[in-house]
Amino acid sequence: MLRPLAGLLPLCLLATACGTSARQQALLERRESIRESNSAFAAEELANYRGKSGFQETRWGMSPDEVRALYPEARTTSSEGDLRVVTRVTDRPATVDFQFTLNKLAVVSLRFDTSAPLREDFDALSELLSMKYGDPTSRRDTAAEAEARVRSAESYNRSLGEGTRRSRTTADDLAYENKVRVEALAAQSDYVVEKSWKDAETKLQLTGWQQPDTRRLTLDYVSRFLEPHLGKRSTELEDLEKKREQAQEL
Repeated sequence: MLRPLAGLLPLCLLATACGTSARQQALLERRESIRESNSAFAAEELANYRGKSGFQETRWGMSPDEVRALYPEARTTSSEGDLRVVTRVTDRPATVDFQFTLNKLAVVSLRFDTSAPLREDFDALSELLSMKYGDPTSRRDTAAEAEARVRSAESYNRSLGEGTRRSRTTADDLAYENKVRVEALAAQSDYVVEKSWKDAETKLQLTGWQQPDTRRLTLDYVSRFLEPHLGKRSTELEDLEKKREQAQEL
């Protein structure tokens, strides 16, 4: 009686394995179908994307021709269709660069050219941006960071001498305090200040660079939806166009 059953066991195992394999194949096919459907949806969403915000009257996703219609004086700066216009923003002279990816407006970069002190302009623009976008999501001030290191070193060295007749401060401690003092002094004329904001569609970063003989103030707008696609821009062509532009300055 057991022998016939023993003979059926391999057949049962084979049937079970075949059934499992068929179910796994069906599951894989289902997953692939879902993946293709999601990819098609994402491609269609990207192709039809048009944001509700941007810089001034522009909207994320606009084509170069649509942006040029708003800025007829703009000139093309790359094979990607990037545009540049020299204008005034918040009563300040500014160079505005419109960058496109997949023929869609994705980045707007402003470079301000004013004679006012850097911090004065930075703080004024920061106030205006906060009125529109709320409190900054991040901030940085390398001069303030340098001053904080000085205060920390001073506090530490002072604490080593408290309650004792003889200070426990070492030569290394004093050397470090002197070092950060020198750095803080240099940072008064060589520093970077940054603040960032964002809303549902846009990331913004205001950046100021101050060096002894130069200064720069920029404001960058980036589409949060199109940012992942910026890597699809042709970096080689972009580098070539930049070199051509620099060559015209010689």
